[in-house]
Amino acid sequence: MQIKTKSNFYKGIKNSNGVRFFDYNQKGFSLFVAMAVAGALLLVAFAVSKIATKGLEFSNISKESQLAFFAADAGIECALYWDVTFDPSKFDPVVSGSPISCAGVSMATGPGNPLPDGSGNMQIGAAAVSRFGFVMNQGVNQTNACVVVVITKAGINTRIQSYGYNTCDTTFGRRVERGVEVTY
Repeated sequence: MQIKTKSNFYKGIKNSNGVRFFDYNQKGFSLFVAMAVAGALLLVAFAVSKIATKGLEFSNISKESQLAFFAADAGIECALYWDVTFDPSKFDPVVSGSPISCAGVSMATGPGNPLPDGSGNMQIGAAAVSRFGFVMNQGVNQTNACVVVVITKAGINTRIQSYGYNTCDTTFGRRVERGVEVTY
């Protein structure tokens, strides 16, 4: 008489088609399934982390873009103030309008007064094209954002172009430029 142990007992049970429930020739199949599930979960986790990383980068670029735009807007406001408030304008092609101040920064014409981006010297009035710029590092919310403003006078027409940057460092890989233009 043969005593059926637990392992022998299950080995002998068959379904209605005569196929055994447990086929011991499939050893390691559960390990394969476990590895496949773990791989799929790892792939999903990697995809989610990649999406989150891209979202953080986009958020940071958005913040830097906003700084650049606000710097450009500040440049336009400053130029409009000095152009409209005074008669003759501080940017008159015949008369020097130097010095002016914006955001707590005093600016004057001359070789000792370079633009914040290093693209030349400030020229305030006494020319058809005036250029000035400043760094937005004054007040409570100090930043490295800077602005370069170009004012072109042609007869009664005035064109003000303001270029804002999230940083004055021209070698910075993630430097963002935003521009605002006013013509009247």
